[in-house]
Amino acid sequence: MAAEFKILGPLEVWTSGEPLRLSGAGQRKVLAALLLSAGQVVPLSHLVDAVWPQEPPPTAEKRVRNLVSELRRLLADGGLAGPVAAGAGYRLDVGEGELDAAVFDGRVGRARRHAADGRPAEAVAEFRAALNLWRGPVLAGLECPALQPQVASWEERRTAALEEDIGLELDLGRHHSVISELSEQVAAHPLRERLAGQLMLALHRAGRRPEALRVFHDTRETLAEELGLDPGDQLRRLHQRILSDDPGLAASPPDRRGRVHQLPRDLADFTGRATELNRLVSALPVEGEPTTAVVINSIDGMAGIGKTALAVHAAHRLAERYPDAQLFVDLHAHTAGDELGTTAAALETLLRAVGVPGERIPDDLHQRAGLWRDELAGLKALIVLDNATSAEQVRPLLPGDPGSLVLITSRRRLTDLEAARTLSLEVLPPADAAALFTRIADDARAVTEPRALDEVVRLCGLLPLAVRIAAARLRTRPTWTLAHLAERLGDQRRRLGELATGDRSVAAAFALSYRQLTPVQQRLFRLLSLHPGPDFDAHAAARVADIPLPEADRLLEDLLDVHLLQQRTAGRYRFHDLLHTYAAHLVLEEDTEADRRAVLDRLLDHYLASARNLYRLMRNGCKLADAMAATHSAGVAFADAAEGQTWVLNELDGILGAVRGAAVDPGAPIAVAADLLLALDPLGDVAFLWPRLNGPAAEIADAAEARGEFPAEARARYMLGGGLWQVDRLDGGEKQIRRGVRAAHDGGDEAILDRLLNVSALLAFHRHDHEEALAIFQESLAVGGRSGDWWSQLEVLNNIAALYIIGFGRPLEALPWLERGLALADRVGGRQSAWQYLMINRGRAKRALGRPDEAVEDFRAALAASRALASPFQEAMALQELMVTTRRLGRPEEALEHAEASLAIWRQLGQEAREAEVRAEQETIHAELDGSRPLA
Repeated sequence: MAAEFKILGPLEVWTSGEPLRLSGAGQRKVLAALLLSAGQVVPLSHLVDAVWPQEPPPTAEKRVRNLVSELRRLLADGGLAGPVAAGAGYRLDVGEGELDAAVFDGRVGRARRHAADGRPAEAVAEFRAALNLWRGPVLAGLECPALQPQVASWEERRTAALEEDIGLELDLGRHHSVISELSEQVAAHPLRERLAGQLMLALHRAGRRPEALRVFHDTRETLAEELGLDPGDQLRRLHQRILSDDPGLAASPPDRRGRVHQLPRDLADFTGRATELNRLVSALPVEGEPTTAVVINSIDGMAGIGKTALAVHAAHRLAERYPDAQLFVDLHAHTAGDELGTTAAALETLLRAVGVPGERIPDDLHQRAGLWRDELAGLKALIVLDNATSAEQVRPLLPGDPGSLVLITSRRRLTDLEAARTLSLEVLPPADAAALFTRIADDARAVTEPRALDEVVRLCGLLPLAVRIAAARLRTRPTWTLAHLAERLGDQRRRLGELATGDRSVAAAFALSYRQLTPVQQRLFRLLSLHPGPDFDAHAAARVADIPLPEADRLLEDLLDVHLLQQRTAGRYRFHDLLHTYAAHLVLEEDTEADRRAVLDRLLDHYLASARNLYRLMRNGCKLADAMAATHSAGVAFADAAEGQTWVLNELDGILGAVRGAAVDPGAPIAVAADLLLALDPLGDVAFLWPRLNGPAAEIADAAEARGEFPAEARARYMLGGGLWQVDRLDGGEKQIRRGVRAAHDGGDEAILDRLLNVSALLAFHRHDHEEALAIFQESLAVGGRSGDWWSQLEVLNNIAALYIIGFGRPLEALPWLERGLALADRVGGRQSAWQYLMINRGRAKRALGRPDEAVEDFRAALAASRALASPFQEAMALQELMVTTRRLGRPEEALEHAEASLAIWRQLGQEAREAEVRAEQETIHAELDGSRPLA
């Protein structure tokens, strides 16, 4: 199992690409001490000193042993070998390449050998690879005086390697590219004269002589103030040579093979992306084998996802394979809005970088591209083209000869770029996002508040740019806790404002992508933020923007290509959380209130039309569908009920969000919202949606009552009353049904009245008021007969039969009602859900009458129909009845199979009471089998 122990920065342990979460400062200090002396015995006394820098407690040695044991268990859980007892202490052995410090030493050794052999370009590549392993100070954030001598030794090795590397780069004529880094290092190490001298030389060679002299002046003052010393002979001689403009200080003409090193500095805190890096590396030809083409990798992703960081990090890792030239050009930094102009400017930049004088660079784009290919002929070059906007823009920038590598970054998928391998970046995994935050914050708060840390990176959408900004803000706010930062980010209205620091902000990164859209694309992007669900399809998008479906489909794909939308499954689109927040801000700024409100009206219309189409498939002949509100949209047409049910389950969050929106918006069509809920009635049982429907139904019922919309109130209370009954809240359900009956009478809505009466009778049935239940069932049957609603009659006939079987205990009298219902079902639409219920009750009646074999046939028929119609609720009911009946027929093994199948469905539907019934029957069967089979 791949392991990584990291001490060159914050202490970290990674295994198989995932970080191990170290617990507590004591454990971290013990591990740090062992890794600083990896492969050697660390005395127990030294570990005690590491954990307790002041007075150790009397039990210190025992507690250290406990810490070692805990560390050993932690590493073992990650598949790694832990510390072993050795002599008077412990030793931690690490494999080759597993400790970053050892890898650093190995690369520095190779760099020095290359330099001694007269191969400076190869030496620089090794030095850079070694220095890029550093993510910050050794053991950053871990205060441990006992380890300070070893920490200081490693820091000295780092600085020494850097000085050697820069010396070689100056020899190679790369003075321009090292000035920025040297300036930072001189500021960090003001007493190191070699660094100061290197900066002076680089500035002098770059034509910045006054600045070079200022460096000497500042260094002399610092040495005098802090040490009471003057600069050494070497620095003073260099100063004099610069004063006299000694021509011997001029850079030698650069070697053609190794003359250009223009990659930006790699991020010391680069985190994760191991899989993506492996994909980039695997695209390269095997070293030493002939190649016939340029390797082109196109990295795309949303703004802030870390495309440039990955490209630069990969380029540094691969630089030694491309020693002739390492080039970087930001295509967005050139002429905005003119792709070919940008290409021409980029070609001029690249040609000058490889030493072509300005007077040799032609004006014609094609001639420039030809000269560029000619200059790169025979070279092994690595070129990073950052922020590309199209394939057309980058084609002239590509080398012609094989042997080079091109890394392209773009916010758009460059699918039309020939021979390019595309790599689309996703957000970071939560563990990597937390590790990135911890590295940047460089603060104990990121370690001691793990739950708050997880919440912060979640609120950052796991987006690297957002995580970086949030961590930087914490680092500069010593009084904040991580929980406080999470609270600030938790306010969605101010979240984007919180994710800004200095000249960086998430909103600004998003704005650049938004401005590159056409007006039509911009409008859809904004309006989609008003969709109330977590994702949506092209049908919903078309209604949101009031555009034809083909246009909506095309625009969604456009937004997907530029990573302003995401796609988890085919045909369904979603926003990244932060992009949703950004779009929601834009729609408030750029669209009128009337335009925004119209979105909800169109969605409700679309959802009702579609849900009614499914309702008619599931309840063929039901007149209630005709009594629902008229719609402008035809809705989604479904091939069958199973397809429609899948659509509802996919859209359910959006549907319920739209319903809730209508409840709080006084101008919304609440009758449409109530009928939309009503159209989901068949799914309440089939997919057991009642727990999710009850809340929105209550909101619509109360809002409709407040607005005097009696039919809407009656229909919402019908859904709410039935739903509460289904989740065993009988009293609340009965109250809602009574109020619904009153509202139906007040609104003259007979279409829903028979349904309300049916549920009212069922509730009386469950109260054991059987005569009252029969009377109300018969009243409901009469109302349904007047309206010609066959489906309502089917339900009531089935319920009357159940009353005779279970309530009165007279199954023989149930059979005529069931036969009447089955005959009606055959006339109006065959084996739909009402037919399944009728078959289940007929089986119950036959079983009660001592005809179990016939009952099994009815249950099996109901089971087959429920599976064909994807009706899990009825499927589980049929299985449960088969379990009971086959057990009574003396077939316990078959009964147990039915029990296990029904249990799986009841668990999935959250039906705990029915699950308990099945388990009780299972126990009885097992007892009869003398416990020969364990419980499921």
